[in-house]
Amino acid sequence: MVSDEPLERVIREMPEAFTILDYAATFKRLYPRAWARLRDRYGLYGSGTRYSVFTYLSNRLSTYSRRKEENLLEPTPVGWKPEESRFLRRTTPEEREHFGSRWIVVFRRTGVRGPPA
Repeated sequence: MVSDEPLERVIREMPEAFTILDYAATFKRLYPRAWARLRDRYGLYGSGTRYSVFTYLSNRLSTYSRRKEENLLEPTPVGWKPEESRFLRRTTPEEREHFGSRWIVVFRRTGVRGPPA
């Protein structure tokens, strides 16, 4: 549902390291109608489904990071152990209220800086 162009525009707005909650807040600000469609389709955490809009966007970012030769994200590993990865950290209690999991991915940008020209 979200093509690479808006995905990359939001990534360019993000700091060097960010979580899906940070990404979603920026996506919502830049693409409010697309956010509303995703929210309506997948729901938010706690709406009775385990697969939420945050899960969808996180999966898109992880897949994007691994499938393109030149992209804006460092590839996120598959099958990591949480305590051994710089791509994963424990959630804060506030994050857990919105995301649900005890662990959250930390996406890391590559050397590309700034918003698109």
